[in-house]
Amino acid sequence: MVRMGTVYCSLGKRSPSLQRSERVNHNILEKDVGVAKCGDYSRERVRTALERSIRSLGIPHLPFKPGEKVFLKPNMLLGTPPERGITTHPEVVRATAELLLERGCRVTLGDSPGGGVPFTERSLRSAYIAAGYAEIADELGIELCCDTSSKPIAYPEGNLAKHFTILNAVLEADAVVVVSKLKTHMWMRMTGAAKNIFGVVPGLEKPALHFRFQTDEAFAGMLIDLNSLVRSAFHVMDAVNGMEGDGPTSGRARRIGAILASRNPYALDVVAARLISMDPSEVPLLRKAAEWGLLETDCHDVTVVGDPIDDLIVKDFKKPSSAGGGARGRFMLSATRFFGRAYAEQPVIRRERCMGCGRCAMNCPAGAIEVKFGKARIQNARCIRCYCCHEMCLEHAIVLRRGIAGALMGRILG
Repeated sequence: MVRMGTVYCSLGKRSPSLQRSERVNHNILEKDVGVAKCGDYSRERVRTALERSIRSLGIPHLPFKPGEKVFLKPNMLLGTPPERGITTHPEVVRATAELLLERGCRVTLGDSPGGGVPFTERSLRSAYIAAGYAEIADELGIELCCDTSSKPIAYPEGNLAKHFTILNAVLEADAVVVVSKLKTHMWMRMTGAAKNIFGVVPGLEKPALHFRFQTDEAFAGMLIDLNSLVRSAFHVMDAVNGMEGDGPTSGRARRIGAILASRNPYALDVVAARLISMDPSEVPLLRKAAEWGLLETDCHDVTVVGDPIDDLIVKDFKKPSSAGGGARGRFMLSATRFFGRAYAEQPVIRRERCMGCGRCAMNCPAGAIEVKFGKARIQNARCIRCYCCHEMCLEHAIVLRRGIAGALMGRILG
């Protein structure tokens, strides 16, 4: 289909990573989580712990074939030194990349950072250098993704989100491997494997999604839809040092001492929550996963294999100051949504095609559409950018366009 002159991938012609994802169903995947103790980030200790966590799952190595192109996705929220605990530690990224290379895979290392960082090649390179990833790519001879191009993807199967914009480098890969960081989160309580997939969405498209899905439950559902679209084939978690307090950026690094591995992001996050003494039911994303049948309500279907976690649990791990992150968290979230609203595409009525049938008005959850004089009209101030009207219009009379402010932001920030 074509919208605003931009081709949207149809699900009938998936990119390689999405074709492979059809073999990865998080609803039926085993919910084993491999745990290996790892007391520090020394190279040999990290490598050994990662191998042990993978073998504990009953597989001798990472499940990939020679020649497959793998997009390796760390958590690079901001380009910061690893000792701050904001990013996935480079030694965990290195060990994962080495195992992929030993399987004969072609590895691309990359992320789309958040935190208001302009999504440009220059800013990406600076972030990779600060996080220690550029050095890894250089030493191992792997590709460092500085390609900021992306493509809109239609996803009618989504429960809440029916389309996303995804980095081209992700779409061109045969598989995605997520290497996350265990941190608290001022809004979503915890960020780990399942939330880390948000980094496949480029630049300002992130705040646009924050604006569209404003409650924690809605945002969690959007993330699950995104995980279902770009089904990562394997997950590794850096829980050697986590972040406690007002994460994901303003907390404090805290030793946990483990590396986790799993095929299932939700199961991995359940174990991660338990490591920091957080009830999984406190985490909106895990609550929503249980509501949608991806986990048992009591999480008893999640199995820990490898090292037992009882002596790894940090009982006094500091939680976020509140679910909203206190005054600072609310301010940052409001600012993100403000920019997201300005950047998000707006539905626009093509009056010459509108038949005045009222289908869009009937399906608008915000009540922002009315039919007057035989034509639909949208009250932009009330529009929440859910795009239900666009999806329901049989006459193709509604298109999505960015306003002047959104177009300007796109030019300036990437």
